[in-house]
Amino acid sequence: MTRVFIADDHNIVREGLQLLFSTSPFQVIGEASDGESALRKILIDLPDVAILDLNMPEMDGIEVTKRIKEKAPEIKVIILTIYTEEKFLVESMLAGADGYVLKTINKNELFYGIEEVCRGQKYIDGNLMQRAFFQVIRGEQKDSVLTDRELDVLKLMARGKTNKEISSELYIGSDTVKEYVTAIMKKLDSKNRTDAVAKAIRNQIIL
Repeated sequence: MTRVFIADDHNIVREGLQLLFSTSPFQVIGEASDGESALRKILIDLPDVAILDLNMPEMDGIEVTKRIKEKAPEIKVIILTIYTEEKFLVESMLAGADGYVLKTINKNELFYGIEEVCRGQKYIDGNLMQRAFFQVIRGEQKDSVLTDRELDVLKLMARGKTNKEISSELYIGSDTVKEYVTAIMKKLDSKNRTDAVAKAIRNQIIL
């Protein structure tokens, strides 16, 4: 049985999720109402999946996610939030979140999302993915022209690697790395590296 931990500062949300999971193949092993308590308990209880709200007292969901992934990267993290803004999705995925879903999600979709992240996949709420799809239709993405090597570089950029570190890891020259980075930013119509990574994650070019 998949073991789940719930962290949300609203009692009614935690109680609702507890009720929801009571008739599911998932077992709730703990809960917390603030980020610091959540992090402490999660690192002790070691659930399979931690479901975190973004906006919590003491420590927000993004920071909790970062620290979980630093200490226990095997724990899957799903952000459950009301925020639909792109920046929160991007920041969450950069922090290491395995899923990002809205509180408007239905029971079956949430259960499916948990199953997906447990299988090692990333899961993003269908409503957010639909918005990304329409951006593709409008021609706001240019990811299809990225080469395999550019994708390799882009993935390392997403991990915060410098050009020198990318050069060492991919066994290519520093000048070549610079050329790849420049090409990636141009193809993704990005102003800088951070913007390129944000667009790539938002549109699931990389996960």
